[in-house]
Amino acid sequence: MTDIEDLSTRLSDALAQLESLRTLQEVSRAVHASLDLTATMDAVVHGVTRASGFEVAVINVVQPDGDFLVVSADGTEEIRRSLLGTRTTLAIWDELFGKAERWGSLFFIGHGHAMPDDMITWTSGTLPVPDSPEGWHPDDMLLAPLTAPTGELAGVLSVDLPLNGRLPGPVQREMLELFAQHASIAVHHARLHHELAESRARLAHAATHDPLTGLANRALLRSFTDELAACPGSQIGVMVIDLDDFKAVNDAGGHDAGDEVLRTVADRMTHLVRPEDLLARAGGDEFIVVLTGPEVGPLLRDTADRIHHALSEPIATRSGPRKVGASIGHAHAETGTDFAQLAAAADADMYRTKQRHRAKRPWVA
Repeated sequence: MTDIEDLSTRLSDALAQLESLRTLQEVSRAVHASLDLTATMDAVVHGVTRASGFEVAVINVVQPDGDFLVVSADGTEEIRRSLLGTRTTLAIWDELFGKAERWGSLFFIGHGHAMPDDMITWTSGTLPVPDSPEGWHPDDMLLAPLTAPTGELAGVLSVDLPLNGRLPGPVQREMLELFAQHASIAVHHARLHHELAESRARLAHAATHDPLTGLANRALLRSFTDELAACPGSQIGVMVIDLDDFKAVNDAGGHDAGDEVLRTVADRMTHLVRPEDLLARAGGDEFIVVLTGPEVGPLLRDTADRIHHALSEPIATRSGPRKVGASIGHAHAETGTDFAQLAAAADADMYRTKQRHRAKRPWVA
């Protein structure tokens, strides 16, 4: 090789490395600019195929159930169709890492090792079997673990089909390690974002729902009725439901039995109201249903009858069956009517019903 050829080769290598670094920088920006895990992983695998000298790159990410899911793949459409959405278990990856040769932070599995039976793989039918030890065999595997800051395995980046048909050299390996580090950061960021979103959702739910029954609480009830007041042109119906002789349940079976009864009551009523209605626990053994529609009077009466029938059935508790009844009152008016006045009218109707129930033989708990 002449000096000019040698200089040309080194210049070409330097330009290739520069392009790889540019690609890595783009991936780094994508990792820090987005919390969308799929989009970020797509950027990583695309960067790997652009910069590392491999035609195929695939990323598996650990799921909440412990399985590994292929979330991103770059290569041919056949590869994406074959691998995206497939799952493998941690046991399979443990087996693969156990038989692999360590290349720094990478793991190389030569074609002489049998793959686990449950391993979903893709093999190119176009790559020839190499005639030298430095050649890449169609059944070779190169893996880069994606590790969380705690050190646990968060995913795996795997590559295939080297452009030059050879095992990767030190520069290629180092580039793969860098891409794996960025993918690890992306997975960690996405997990933190998901955990934060779940925490916020739990807090928001706790602020607007009753912890015992899971029904809406008074805060959500106020918000719901305020929205209805701003949308005139329909009718609003309010139903107040108060359990009869609920104190006897607590006295006979304790507060645990009372809690079981309240949860069952809430569940039964949930199945009797429409999805667009609001069922709330107002406190103690009192519940409120808010309905809307063009003509809610008949709907109110029908729903009240069905709830009364459902709550007259015995309720199983760990301390034995319990029976409660319900006194139900309701009122309706045009939306825009003061909700407090409407609720007071329904409450007064409920107390008239309760007085009639008390005039009869009381329920036995």
